[in-house]
Formats: sequence, C-alpha cells, structure tokens
Amino acid sequence: MVAWSDVTRWNPAVLQDAVGDLNAAYNKLVACSEDLRDINTPEGWHGEAASAAAAEVNGIIDGLEEYAADLAALRRRAADVGDAITGVQNGVKEAEAIAASNNFTIAGDGAVVDNGAPDVPDDQRELVAEERGRIAEELKDRVEEVLRQAVNVDEDLCAVLDLIQAGQVIDATANDNEHTSLAAAGNSGAAIASSSIMPPPAVDADPSMNAAWWAALSDKERQQLIARHPDWVGNRDGIKAADRSKANLNLLEQEKRSFTAELDRLRREGGDSDEIARIEERLKALDSINGMMHNRDGSINADRQLMSLDMTGDHPKAAIANGNVDTAQHVAVFTPGMNSTVDGNLNGYVADMQGVRDGAQDMLLKHGTPGQVATITWIGYEPSSFDDSGSLAGLITGENADIGGDKLAKFDQGINASRPTDPHFTALGHSQGSIVTGISLTHGGTGVDDAVVFGSPGVADHFGIDNTSHDLKVPDGHAYNIKADGDPVAQWVPETWRYGRAPYAMDGMTQLSAGAATSTDGMPLAASHGHSEYTRTLPDGTDTTSKHNIAAVVAGMPQLAIPAR
Repeated sequence: MVAWSDVTRWNPAVLQDAVGDLNAAYNKLVACSEDLRDINTPEGWHGEAASAAAAEVNGIIDGLEEYAADLAALRRRAADVGDAITGVQNGVKEAEAIAASNNFTIAGDGAVVDNGAPDVPDDQRELVAEERGRIAEELKDRVEEVLRQAVNVDEDLCAVLDLIQAGQVIDATANDNEHTSLAAAGNSGAAIASSSIMPPPAVDADPSMNAAWWAALSDKERQQLIARHPDWVGNRDGIKAADRSKANLNLLEQEKRSFTAELDRLRREGGDSDEIARIEERLKALDSINGMMHNRDGSINADRQLMSLDMTGDHPKAAIANGNVDTAQHVAVFTPGMNSTVDGNLNGYVADMQGVRDGAQDMLLKHGTPGQVATITWIGYEPSSFDDSGSLAGLITGENADIGGDKLAKFDQGINASRPTDPHFTALGHSQGSIVTGISLTHGGTGVDDAVVFGSPGVADHFGIDNTSHDLKVPDGHAYNIKADGDPVAQWVPETWRYGRAPYAMDGMTQLSAGAATSTDGMPLAASHGHSEYTRTLPDGTDTTSKHNIAAVVAGMPQLAIPAR
C-alpha cells in the first residue's frame, strides 16, 4: 500500500540515472550480435561432442537474447516510470501549495486537516465555511488522485520486474539462432514494457477530481492523451484551459472528418433528410469554430482558447475564451440566452466579450492596477428559441435552463480547480442565460466573486418572489442587474414570477444604469435600448453605459460603474 508519506519522498532521479546505465549495458550487448552469428561448430565435426557444443552455443545465444529483452524492457519501463513520477511530484506539490495557502495540512496518512481560518466577519461566516468545506473536499480529491497515480506507477514497474525475475519477458528458445538479432529481441522486450497511462475519473466526476488527475500526470503523459484521446480531455472541467484547447482543436478535426464521411454516405445512399440537416448543422458549427480559433493566414489564434466542444444533443455546443484563462487575474464567463447557436451568433458574442475584456483592461491600466483579463463565451447548454409565431413560450417554460445551470456550475468550478490561485471571477448572464447563471450560482462553490445579469427575466428556477440575491451565493453587494428601456424580457417576463422575484426589484441586487451617462473620467457613454444592446459599442467608438458597467465589474472595479437612477 502506497501512503502519502511515501510519495512525498519519491525521487525520479534514481530511475532516470538507472536508465543511463541500462542503456550503456544494452548497447554494449547488442554490439555482439554479429559475433554471435559467426559462432558455429567447425565444418565436418560430428558426434556427441559436436551436438553438445552446438547446444551450448544455442543456450548462450538464447540467454543473451533474453538478457537483451530484459534490459530493453527494464530500460523502457524505468524511463516511463521515472517520467510518471514527475507527475506524482507535481500532484503532491500542487496539493501541498493549495493546503498551505489556505491554512490546511496534509498528514502522512493523507488525511486533510483544517487548521482554521483567520478572523472572519460575522456576515461572511457562512460563505467562508462553505468555501473551506469545498477546499477540504478538493484536497481530499487531490490526495486520492495522487495516490491512485502512485499505485499505478508502482504496479507498472513491479509488473516488469516480476516478468524479468520469472524469465518471462520473451521465450528465446523459439528463435532461429542462425539469424539471431539481439536488437530484435530488445525491441520485443521494449514492446512488452509499454507503460499504461492512468485513465481519467468517471465522466461525472467533480472538477476538483479531474484537476487532481491531470496534475498527477507527467507532461509527456498529458501530451499523449491530448493527441490520442482528446475526447478524454477537452470537455473535462478542472483541466487547464490551454490543454483543453489543444485537445478540442484535435477533437474538432476528428469530428469534422467523421461527420464529412457520414454526410457523404447519407447523400450517396439517399439518407434521411433530417439526419442530413443535423450533420450539416454540425459541420457548419465546426467550420465556424475553426474560423474563430484561427487567424486569416491559417495559424492558430494564440489569444483564444477552445474550452469546450460538444456535438451531442439537438444542437452543437462550445465555449471560446478571449485571453489566457490559466493566468489571467480577472476571468469572466458569459452565458447568452434565447436563440443563441454556435454556428449562428457565437462569433458575435465572442467579439462582444473581447470588447468587454478590452474595456476592463483599459480601466485597470488607467487606474494604476494593470492586469490581464480573460472572457469566456459559454454556450454549453441548448438555449430555447422563438417559435414560428415569435412568442416567448420557450423562455416561459424554462426548457434546458436547469440542465444548463448544473453544467455551468461545474464549468465555473473547473476554472478555479485548474489553477494554483483563484482569479477574480465574474459570472455574466443575458436573457435566458441569466436564468442559467442564477441556477448555477445556487450550487455554491463556483468560485464566482461577482455576478452581473442583464436583460434578465429572473435568476431562479421556481415560481414565486421569495428569492434574494443572497441565494446566488456571491458576497453581499456583489450581485448586479442591468435593465434597458424597451426590453420586454427584462420588464414583462419577471412579472410572471416564473423565475422568482424580478431582478430589478430583488433585495440585495445592485441596480446599474443602461441609460446615457458620463464615466468617472469624463467619457460619454450611450444608452442601450431593447434586449440586445447591452454589450454594444457604437460605430463612432462610444461604449454603451451597460457595457462600461459590465467591464467595471469584470475588472474588479465596481466603483467605476454608473448606478441606476
């Protein structure tokens, strides 16, 4: 049984040094192949002595072939295990860093010990207690995954050692010694010693468990999985954004080849028209995403990250980030609402969020606190759409919002779980996306510090007016609502109470302006009207007040926002 106290002392250098010695011995042995082929009994020598000599020679050759296989097997397995131990070390390092920064310790038996939080104001005790509970669970997950990887590594090395000890790496007696090749025997041994990579946790595992699994893999193992199993990586909440993006770009190419082949087959065979339309929609979505992720010259846009790619369900789903989610000091996740599609308006949303990002970074720079901002547009659920009559029936029934809220909560949790330090984190929701955002925040433990809803019909998944901003589980005073004049979704739908109390009348919800105003540094800001101008910049470069306010919250500078009158 491998214990936490054991893995904290593991050192890959021992095996890495041994690989050099094994390699030198193997190369020296393989160089003898030509000499072995020349060993034979003298011509014309017959009888018992000659047979005995021939048998002795064959035994020597067989023994050397098996020795070559043993050396090659151990050399490869030692190299792979040495590499895997670097992953174990990284997992230990990340877990202990999280523990230390939050006043926890990990005991030698792997137990997580909460040493208590510093003085906490009374009005924050509940949130802090919830957060410390989440951290404790994350640390337990990380300990579990490190030990799972350690057992896997230990068993991999012991398996080859057992084969060598039993003389079962290869059976050299079946070889033709007239054409012996110690290198061939070594190749056979090396093939047998191919190491396994620890498989991921269950599909529905918590993001902290996924983060712990990924942290306990070596860089080499991660790159192998990104290349060979991108479907294991790209949509797994808790994995670093850069790695998810690489995997999803690989997955995109795989999906495109698969759908193209299927579409060709259906057209050739006169297949079902609905199925053809479904596949065409997916190919259109994949082409659209590919365009967003690449520059005009075909190179990858290094300032974007493809954080999810899901072609299942009724419609394609994806999430695209502007900036580096792994390192940005400020991260925002925007969830759009009704009629949002990957192949239709995701590109426009990503452009809008780039504008919010630019605005937030400008504010930080102007006020002497420069920092990097990343914005993510998340269409990870299937928004409702207007029916043929143009009614709001799909919104009123709330189809897909509950499922979307559950998925968004895990997505948000995964961002914090994937990073050594948590960013300032803002949740943004428009229209039906604000319902999804509200539902996600009620899960708690999302890591969200601020929430801004705009054009919102409500932020709850039930009838009634009993909900408050406190239910969103963000710090008091950090939930914001923006309602523009002439927006029927933000004005009329809340009056049905279908999604709880109207955000514009909710206790604890800070109301921000969407009307014309002047910023604190004297810049004119334009009014937004209706349901779709909240993140708009006018043709002359003037931002709307609502966009300015969203950027101010994303930058962690709500004092620059314009309050509603």
